[in-house]
Amino acid sequence: MRKLQKKGMALGLALACLGFFGLDRAAQAAAPDSGGQSRAARPAVQKVVSVARVYGDGEKVAEAVLQYRRPLDPDSVQTGDFTVEGHAVTDVAVNREPYFTGSSRPGRFVILKLATENTADEQGMAEKPQGEPGKEPAFHPDASHHSDLTEPDLAVAVRQVGEVTTVRGRMLGPSQRVYRSTETRKPDVDVFTQYQFKDPVTGVTMPYNLYLPTGYQPDRKYPLVFFVPDMGVNNNDTTAPLYQGNGATVFASPERQRKDPAIVLAPQYTDRLVGQLGLLTDDTYTWTQGLGVVSRLLFHVLDNYNVDRTRVYGTGQSQGGMTNIALSDRYPDLFAAQYLVACQWNVDEMKGLKDKKLWITVCEGDTKAYPGMNAATAEWEKLGTAVARNKQPWDAKAPAAQLDREARELAAQGAPINYTVFAGGNHRYTWSFAYNIPFILDWMFAQHG
Repeated sequence: MRKLQKKGMALGLALACLGFFGLDRAAQAAAPDSGGQSRAARPAVQKVVSVARVYGDGEKVAEAVLQYRRPLDPDSVQTGDFTVEGHAVTDVAVNREPYFTGSSRPGRFVILKLATENTADEQGMAEKPQGEPGKEPAFHPDASHHSDLTEPDLAVAVRQVGEVTTVRGRMLGPSQRVYRSTETRKPDVDVFTQYQFKDPVTGVTMPYNLYLPTGYQPDRKYPLVFFVPDMGVNNNDTTAPLYQGNGATVFASPERQRKDPAIVLAPQYTDRLVGQLGLLTDDTYTWTQGLGVVSRLLFHVLDNYNVDRTRVYGTGQSQGGMTNIALSDRYPDLFAAQYLVACQWNVDEMKGLKDKKLWITVCEGDTKAYPGMNAATAEWEKLGTAVARNKQPWDAKAPAAQLDREARELAAQGAPINYTVFAGGNHRYTWSFAYNIPFILDWMFAQHG
């Protein structure tokens, strides 16, 4: 009996050893650094997060962040080790935190930088005839009664197609597994807070986006940037002015805030408001109920936050530029300076802006803004106002440094009004690049009322 028990114990010990040294090693080989479980049960990547940034032509995925179970050796990770469906990977970094810092160190996070290009259509767009007062006005292609703009799909699908190594030397080989993002970070949009303004005159409610500088101090005065988007943004999503282009978000970026800490206000003229009040602006160039609501919202923010009233800046594209012109004409002392993009207004009414500090950007292919601003600037010159113009149309695709240099040279003429015309393009295409010239923003912040 004892012999049988000893034989049984020996057999059990042998099987145990076989399981520990053999079977576990086989499992570890199937899923390196995964605690001995199979890769199918426990994949190497725990989570994927997409990171969206806002560009002149809208919000796009700029990064994909993979969170691994074990820290990786950064020297083992290359750009070609990953593919992202529908995107080109331009750079890769390994970090302890899920952020791209420009350098790598051992960590659980792999950050993939993705290519982003201006996809706005720069070809000419046909436009309807000019509207007549009292009749249905004509609208730009971006300016229908109802906007169908929606936030883009920001999900990503990632595959590891190369071999990477953990800091302990375990190799994680290529896999057919597709890792799909389960979360999206939107740092450019999420720094804004959404509010509702109840207009005391009309009774309507207008949503708006507001950015306050980091460390906002109630006893300190700040400049304020007032941005209004084009009519194509008039849906019922409060954040639409933040993701359709970078006319608002560029002013809240860390780079700009380091230079010019400012409050940024971006109202949303919703589809609901279009139904209640009519369009914010149209080609009859008249003061609308919507303009009244927007102006009261602006003064509401000016009254309730510590704003330096000598440094209120206005900007906008199409509908937004027209809104800026209308407000500046009605309230001559409101803005210290304005950046007007792809817009126009009644030339006779614009005579009152001859003493303003303006920077105007249009494309030759914009069949309304280009002739409209040509007429307005010519009228200002007749009235004795100096207008600085670029002698030849600029190339919107030129390197950023070149456009910045050309803008500096234009401003060096010392004219209160700067008028920049870009070759070709069209109405919408204008704002896909207009806010990407840092010096124009520098010029605006340098003006004081």
